[in-house]
Amino acid sequence: MAYFNFNYITDPPNDELVEEQSQLNANWDVVEEGLKPFNQNPPDFTGITIPKGTVSVNPLNTNNIAAWDGTTWNGPVNPINIWENWQLVNIRAPVIHRPGHELKARIDIASRRIVLMGGVQLNATADAWDTATSYEITTDTAIQDSLAPANADFTSIQQGGASQITAAGGFASSVIWIEKRATPSRTAISVRWQGDAGGGNFIMLDGVQWWY
Repeated sequence: MAYFNFNYITDPPNDELVEEQSQLNANWDVVEEGLKPFNQNPPDFTGITIPKGTVSVNPLNTNNIAAWDGTTWNGPVNPINIWENWQLVNIRAPVIHRPGHELKARIDIASRRIVLMGGVQLNATADAWDTATSYEITTDTAIQDSLAPANADFTSIQQGGASQITAAGGFASSVIWIEKRATPSRTAISVRWQGDAGGGNFIMLDGVQWWY
């Protein structure tokens, strides 16, 4: 932490005017001198002790901020490198991938988060979903149980998209939930259609996510 020994400016009416040279400029000099240790690379720290956790410029990448712990620089996680590649999710019949919008998952390994993209439909002819039926759309081996939602009941319930409505005043939506299941142990993704049957009868899972 830097200490700034600023020149004190007396409140009006004792000091109504600020003298730029001796007061404002002098205080800017104090700021620059106080921040100097934080704008140097480790070889430049001659006679200066930088406390652990002090923030400074990362010499490895001047676009990042890093903390010098007395031995090495500790920079932030590169957001480009925390994501694994998109993986196709194995689907359970009679549900299939929506053509051109296959269901995929991607893992953010830094924050232990999974994000989905794509959609599913009921068999090759995209039949209307039974609104009284819940469909587990993933196979037993699609997602291991260690990736289940990280809450007390290992469950995450979210609203999902659905195909367009076909009549004025109609409604089409879906409920999507992710939960840990047994026999066999797995993380299951299930869907349930809400509202009226829509054109094409598909359910979209774009943006569905959970922390594991």
